[in-house]
Amino acid sequence: MTPRELEAARSELQRRRKAIVEATRRADAEVDGLLEAERGQEREEEAQTEQGLADLGRMGEAERAEVQRIDAALERVDKGTYGICSACEEPIDPKRLKALPAAVTCASCAGTQRPAKH
Repeated sequence: MTPRELEAARSELQRRRKAIVEATRRADAEVDGLLEAERGQEREEEAQTEQGLADLGRMGEAERAEVQRIDAALERVDKGTYGICSACEEPIDPKRLKALPAAVTCASCAGTQRPAKH
């Protein structure tokens, strides 16, 4: 990848990371609101609140995992290995990276589920 492409990838990864962190903060605020509302609700309403909390908890886990993938991609940008498939060590198609900036494998390797080289 050219330096310009790497910088564009870095900017996109950082943009996505920031969006996830902000969404997490909003979700945390929503959880706080649900907890406050729960204190004054009847038993039946509590079940609905608990389901809402569980849904937000799952979103938080997914968001944390995505931030970890983005951080790993940013490390690959810094190391100069971003855009190289971890399985076959061939370049990852730029279209794939545009759609999945944190991708670690090319589409071919992702489809065959080959283990990554270490």
